[in-house]
Amino acid sequence: MDPLLHAVRRAFEARSLIGPAVLLLAVFAVFTFHLDSVLISDMDEGTYVYAGALIARGLAPYRDFMMAHPPLIAFLVAGWAHAFGPALVPLRFAYIAVVLGSTLPLYALVRRITPSSIAPVLSIVVYTSGMLLLANMGRTVRLEPLMNAFVIAGVACRFVRPRSWPWAAAMGAFFACALLVKVIALVPIGLLVLSDVAWERPWGSWAFRWLVAGAGALVVLGPTMAWCFAQPLFAQDVFFGQVHRPGIGLGTRLHYLGQNFVRYPPVLLGLAAAAAFLARRVDSGIRSVAVLALGSTLVLVFAFKTFFNYYIVQALPWIAVSFAIALDIVMDRALGKRWVPIAVTSVLLLGLGVPLAYAEVYERAGSFHVAGPRRILPLIRDRTGYIYSMYPAFALWSGRELYPWYYRTDSLVARINGWVGDADFQNVFEGSSTLVLFAGETDDYPLARHYAETHFDRAYEDHDWSVWVRAGER
Repeated sequence: MDPLLHAVRRAFEARSLIGPAVLLLAVFAVFTFHLDSVLISDMDEGTYVYAGALIARGLAPYRDFMMAHPPLIAFLVAGWAHAFGPALVPLRFAYIAVVLGSTLPLYALVRRITPSSIAPVLSIVVYTSGMLLLANMGRTVRLEPLMNAFVIAGVACRFVRPRSWPWAAAMGAFFACALLVKVIALVPIGLLVLSDVAWERPWGSWAFRWLVAGAGALVVLGPTMAWCFAQPLFAQDVFFGQVHRPGIGLGTRLHYLGQNFVRYPPVLLGLAAAAAFLARRVDSGIRSVAVLALGSTLVLVFAFKTFFNYYIVQALPWIAVSFAIALDIVMDRALGKRWVPIAVTSVLLLGLGVPLAYAEVYERAGSFHVAGPRRILPLIRDRTGYIYSMYPAFALWSGRELYPWYYRTDSLVARINGWVGDADFQNVFEGSSTLVLFAGETDDYPLARHYAETHFDRAYEDHDWSVWVRAGER
């Protein structure tokens, strides 16, 4: 173990990106452990991968099918699907590479705002393992880590080359891409602007920077948004689809936030560190990161109609940086040189040990995500006809087609907004030969449930899932 610790310690102290790149290669390897056993990670992954497959066939979002968010992730998936097909596991490998690669700009950012050689590497693993422990993110195709990748790149441009106008233009382009993944990227972007206004002097510096950044953003957003608004239902799907969603109460929001604190204590400690940095006269770069951490969390929890526990991942890069810098300062003062080997060990355990353990536990305990879907796939894979499921990943794994209605990739948003009702689901069931339903899915749709019970045979059921096959097709 000593030679390994010594090698990692030398990587800490080097100022190149070679050390963190080697670390990220190791993290990449452990992120792929049991990757193919995560069949149904969540609803979102299948939604955007299936949307990308539809785009690769020539269909358009907001015209031919619904998408509740901007189109960039689906178009990126479409490019991959056109070249390599829509199979989930290869796409997950590419996605992991992108998400982990985005931590190199995070590393460069922390090296710029602090003299520490430990805090930058610690920031990486606090962020990567936090995504897993909080929301199983980072190794399956989700919106939030991809949005973070572009935001991290833009913030790094701001601080690594603060006086360069080409880097300012690149910052704007990265931020535009983040907005095209998820509109909520407006929050960290706006907070960074406010930080510059508060601490950047003279005012002409930040004004010119953001003018150039705006031009860079416009190059990306201009043609893309023109195309989006040319689609007949873009505004309804992306904007009104969010506005019309039912809200949740303050107690539930605080409960979810408390779950984050319990699942991953660096979240609470990182927010406390961010508050401490704002109260002290530290480097303006550190204070800006603290604003991003604390401000993003407060806005996410209190300013929108909904807040679920996985939303915190959108603030996690800045929480991780605040935590890592504060921990390094405290431990260096308390332990001196003895802190370095402890930090090296912590990085290895957090960066490699935690993902390995998480994947093993997920494999053994994930009844909803692993065990049930593993039993379902053989029942639906060798059949023909359309399939209905609110989880499009079942169609991707089985090679089947979802029933071709407008809400084929996302019936949840339409359901909770009241855009579809009982008769709509009965029509879908009438055109499908296989139904994969989660427990209680048809409770609010008695006509559709009666049709399923009358015209389908139940081929499988557990406490999470049921599979219905049209009668006579066994």
